[in-house]
Amino acid sequence: MTPSTRGRLSVLAVGSLAIAGLTLPVANAAEPAPTSTITGHAAWVEQAYEVGDNGADLTPEQSEVDGPQRTPFGTGSHQIRIGQSTVQTELYRTPKYDGTPLADLTRLEYSTYAKRSSGSGDLRQPTYLRLNVDNNADGQRDASLYFYPADNASQQPVANGEWQDWDVDSGRISVDGDTGPGNTTTLADYASSHPGSKLVNNDGGKADGGALALVTGGNQGGSSDPQTNGEYEVDRVIVGASNVDTLFDLGPDSETDGSTSQSTVDPSHDQGWHSQAYDDTNDLSSDQQFVSGPDTPPAGGGSLRFTLSNDTNPNRVELFRTPKYDGVKLRDLRALDFSTYQRPMSGNATPQQPVYVRLNLDDDGDGQRDTSLYYYPGNNGVVQQNAWQRWHAADGKWGVNGDPGPDKSVTLDDYLVAHPDATIVNNAGGSPLGGGVAFLVGGGGSAAQMNAEYFLDDLNIAKVDAATGHTKSSDEFDLEPTSPAVSVGDASVLEGNDGAKLKFPVTLDHPAGKDVTVTYQTSDGTAKAGKDYRATKGEVTIPAGETKAVVKVPVISDKVREGDESLTLTLGSPGYGTLDDGTATGTIRNDDTRVGLKALPATEGRVRVKVDTLPAAEGSPVKVYRVVDGEAVQVFRGHLNNLGRLNTVLDKHYQPGTKVTLFSTVETDNGTYKSKRVTVVTG
Repeated sequence: MTPSTRGRLSVLAVGSLAIAGLTLPVANAAEPAPTSTITGHAAWVEQAYEVGDNGADLTPEQSEVDGPQRTPFGTGSHQIRIGQSTVQTELYRTPKYDGTPLADLTRLEYSTYAKRSSGSGDLRQPTYLRLNVDNNADGQRDASLYFYPADNASQQPVANGEWQDWDVDSGRISVDGDTGPGNTTTLADYASSHPGSKLVNNDGGKADGGALALVTGGNQGGSSDPQTNGEYEVDRVIVGASNVDTLFDLGPDSETDGSTSQSTVDPSHDQGWHSQAYDDTNDLSSDQQFVSGPDTPPAGGGSLRFTLSNDTNPNRVELFRTPKYDGVKLRDLRALDFSTYQRPMSGNATPQQPVYVRLNLDDDGDGQRDTSLYYYPGNNGVVQQNAWQRWHAADGKWGVNGDPGPDKSVTLDDYLVAHPDATIVNNAGGSPLGGGVAFLVGGGGSAAQMNAEYFLDDLNIAKVDAATGHTKSSDEFDLEPTSPAVSVGDASVLEGNDGAKLKFPVTLDHPAGKDVTVTYQTSDGTAKAGKDYRATKGEVTIPAGETKAVVKVPVISDKVREGDESLTLTLGSPGYGTLDDGTATGTIRNDDTRVGLKALPATEGRVRVKVDTLPAAEGSPVKVYRVVDGEAVQVFRGHLNNLGRLNTVLDKHYQPGTKVTLFSTVETDNGTYKSKRVTVVTG
């Protein structure tokens, strides 16, 4: 066993290999990566007992908990609590590796968190690890190997209130108890001096036994034990055996879905994305363009176009990259989805490979790039030409430092088991144009990415929050040629008698890939709020993919003949897009009829009435009423002439000197209108 290579994915040498017609930097002599898996705690069991030959079994004081703090993997950990008893021993163990030759144990790591739960005094010593081994093939335990964090200060001093990672297979091991730091060995040396030794269950074959145990208590915490009055958590146990590496993510899975942020990236709104280009020796000017189409893009109406041509530079690499995710742990990445489309230029019959993805990673925490992972669509499915395709990179196979082909590519879980603290990192020397997440074309001079156009759209990148790992949020990026321009148009409406509304059209000059929301507010002109219309303000949204919405302003109707009146509607700046024409005039058109009435004395005590209308209500029904003791009594019914007038003598005869009060009504399509009251004295 060589600690420098056990359980690690090889750093691949640079060579070249044609994969699905695409030639890119690859590892041409890579060893097959170990099979890796990430799993939970199903294979682990809880036990507790009192120390001593006749120690009684106890009820374990263990549980799966959220936290504490940000755990080394996932959202939670396995918690063990020890009270005041110095003989309480808590074990969390697994029979999964019973029977495994000790020499085949290629990797053994775990993470701890310890703190005092009451009182004061020395540091609480973390949970330690125990392996029971059978050295003579009789199926019985011959020795117990202990890894005590307290005896491995060369890795790091024990600390409380923080997570610490321990590398057991490269650490110092005590045999059959705490022998102190100066009298220890290593797993490799013990396996060498005890050939054929195997891990063995020492619990009488009970199903809840197991050779590999995480232990707390029993007055065995190491050379500086106190483990009473403490709380202890363990997480991220990694075991490599027989070329299979398993990462046990302990604790509950308590992730929840959070927000989704939708952004449109266009020439005026880069949203943190940058275009770059280079070849073998030089930085180049990028010729990427935001364009409409092709065909029907998956989001909005446009996409980002990359172009490669032998006529310009066969070694050109085009990148579209962002530093937005620099510093994000690879284990916190939940989705990396994108859509591609490619088409050869005229005269090129070679099928083309799509845009691919690169993640630059810092594996050792020094802030520098150690590895690049590449997701090639051609290694993850059948590539179509002249069609949009959706790729789910976080669930796919990745090449390490190049393209080893689909058979030697790894999953992100594979890589995480080997490098659980890998972090996305900017490899451009801190340049704001850098960024650890990049979409690329080119780089190999291959006919499978040359003399063609390549399109990218609808990016979705999801991660969990760094503080707790609980909440998953997503960023969706729609790539578009220009941001939409918002305008509002004029509106007019007949005043009517009830329920009329001014309807202002709010429009975009082209569909957007996300909702466009704009504020609006009315202001007085000749029309006055509260008298002629209701003051209105708020927000209006034009949904993604559409170009129209309407703002409605209620009209306050009356039956008074007056001139047309106007008001102004003003838009505020949209959160996305620009204002083209942000003001509009709303006109309330008068549709009321003025009814005029004159009353004159006529012969024989009668009364002549004259009715006129504006506008002329030709042929409309007209009625004349006399007001008697406050009551209206109809005294005439007829129709206006073709000029909208009436001139007639009422039938009623009155005594001379009688005061007669009259008014008239005219019925139109817009309602019934009434004149003012007039009084005449008969002769």
